[in-house]
Amino acid sequence: MTDKQVKERANRKRWWWITSLSIFFIAQFIFFAIDGTNLEPNLNNTVWAKWLVESKLFTEWIAPFSFPWFNMVTTLFATVLFLKAVTDIIKGSKKYRS
Repeated sequence: MTDKQVKERANRKRWWWITSLSIFFIAQFIFFAIDGTNLEPNLNNTVWAKWLVESKLFTEWIAPFSFPWFNMVTTLFATVLFLKAVTDIIKGSKKYRS
């Protein structure tokens, strides 16, 4: 692989991390600004995920916000970022072994 391809791949990974972390922190800022105000969305009529949102996981264990939907979105986003970080670390360590 040429140096140019390696640099392009590194730039793509760096761009992915910067944008995804930026989106995560912007969403957290918006959630903290909206949480506990009358700007919270009214999602009481949604039945398809009500059992998940009202579970003990998002109402008691992981509860930085009073609105459970924000807790669920934060948890899912953080999980995806964590899994991506782990896969990048594993791929990076395999690349240096060979």
